[in-house]
Amino acid sequence: MYEQIAKNRRKSAMIVALAVVFAGAVGYLIGLLVAGSASGALIGLAIAAVASAAMAWASYVFGDRVVLATSHAVAVTPEQEPRLHNIVEGLALAAGLPKPAVYVVPEQSPNAFATGRDPEHASIAVTQGLLDTMNRVELEGVVAHEMSHVRGGDILVGTIVATLVGAAVLLAEFLLRW
Repeated sequence: MYEQIAKNRRKSAMIVALAVVFAGAVGYLIGLLVAGSASGALIGLAIAAVASAAMAWASYVFGDRVVLATSHAVAVTPEQEPRLHNIVEGLALAAGLPKPAVYVVPEQSPNAFATGRDPEHASIAVTQGLLDTMNRVELEGVVAHEMSHVRGGDILVGTIVATLVGAAVLLAEFLLRW
């Protein structure tokens, strides 16, 4: 298990490093095309590397919030969803993890996901459709699967990839409109 967690942390670091290098290369090419000189290319490289590093840091710190906001997830209290909170709390206790924040996505298709940078900053979201169609045992199986992502540390990889892809889409949109 600890080997898998270490592997996922290495993957996260590699993804961030590749994103910074790729953005730097794109910045270098844009600087070369716009300025037509090596000094302009280096300025483009520097700007892109700084912007990319800032986006990578932001995706590490705020990525879970971005993913939850994008999916329109709503935080629920134990009074609003007692069955869900009871399941999440029981599984977190059994796994020896802190209880993740609990969210419900107002959507009818059955689905669930976990996000966050580590177990202390994890969130589990399930759709309303999942809550409506599954009994307690089935729901517990789905939440257990999501808790395994929290325990394994691969929620960080998914969170960083989701936010960096979103940043790349925004950059592409900006360049197309420019």
